[in-house]
Amino acid sequence: PVPADIGGEDFTLEWWMKVVPAENAAPDCTPGGDNWFYGNTVFDRDVFGEGDLGDYGLSLAGGRIAFGVGRGSTRETICGATDLQDGAWHHIAVTRNLTGEMRVFVDGQIDGTGTGPAGDIRYRDGRTTSYPNDPYLVIGAEKNDLNNALYPSFSGWLDEIRLSNSLRYTADFSPPLSRFTADVNTVALYHMDEGF
Repeated sequence: PVPADIGGEDFTLEWWMKVVPAENAAPDCTPGGDNWFYGNTVFDRDVFGEGDLGDYGLSLAGGRIAFGVGRGSTRETICGATDLQDGAWHHIAVTRNLTGEMRVFVDGQIDGTGTGPAGDIRYRDGRTTSYPNDPYLVIGAEKNDLNNALYPSFSGWLDEIRLSNSLRYTADFSPPLSRFTADVNTVALYHMDEGF
């Protein structure tokens, strides 16, 4: 299996982000279904169609985090409450457990919760597809380069991206102020220090 292919267990995806006002013009976040598709895409691990095991993704919709999970025909998007388009750095974390519980944290505070489909949402190893980008986690854009007017890309800064195979946060917390370090639950860590 690919190490960064989270979803077969509880997981946390966290990062720092900075968004300048008016650079992400997607409409407000609407809970339910695959509505995260219509925000400015931040992380896309969608599978074209209903997938196999499942998929997930995140966008900025109306300045708020839209976090979506799908498994088969069951799809759910939850929305954060905080408008992040203020030109400041924010720590963002989303968590999802195998029972389907989903959370959004902004600067260490619970910002949105909901329940989506339960079960394994990994990308199945060896799965055949007509869409070669299906297995990948794409950062900052819709992975198949489809209609950018309908599925717009993210404009802003991302830093210190960490994927974990555990629930790092279950209640309010103090965001980490130093570089992330890898531990036993870290499956991918991107410091984003390579430049443009």
